[in-house]
Amino acid sequence: MKHLIMTTAALVLVGCSTNVITVANSGHNVWQKVEVWTGGRRFAIGKLEAGESRVIRFRSKQENVVLINGEINGEKLAYEFNHYTENLPSAHAIFINNSHLNEIEIVDLNSTVQTLDELLNEKRRGDKNPASINLKTLSDVFKAGGK
Repeated sequence: MKHLIMTTAALVLVGCSTNVITVANSGHNVWQKVEVWTGGRRFAIGKLEAGESRVIRFRSKQENVVLINGEINGEKLAYEFNHYTENLPSAHAIFINNSHLNEIEIVDLNSTVQTLDELLNEKRRGDKNPASINLKTLSDVFKAGGK
C-alpha cells in the first residue's frame, strides 16, 4: 500500500511541471497592451518598456497554442506558435522588437548557454553580432520543429 501511494504521488508531481515563458522587449520602443494566452489562461502583461522582460509561470495540462498580442506605435501584433507543455517543464523566451510585423523570435532557453539577459543585451545591440545570429538560428530551429 505504501508503495502504491508513493507511485501515485510521483505521477501527480510529474503532471504538475511548471512551464516558464519570458516575454522580452528586445527593441527600442515601448509595447502596450501585451498579453499572452497559454495553458488555457490569459496573462495580461500590459506595458513593456525597451529592454524589459516579464516571466510567466504556469502549469498546463494539455498541448496548446501560445498566442501573444500587443501594440506598438498604434499598430497591433498577433502571433501564435505551438507549445507542447504537458508533463514537461520548459523555459522559452519570446523576443518582441521594434515592429508589429510579426518580427518575433522564440528561443528554448534550455538549448542555449547564454542567459536571458545576455541574449536580450546582445539582441538590442543589432542584428550582426554573434549573439543575435545565434538567437536567430535558435529561433528558426524552434519554429521549424513546431511545424
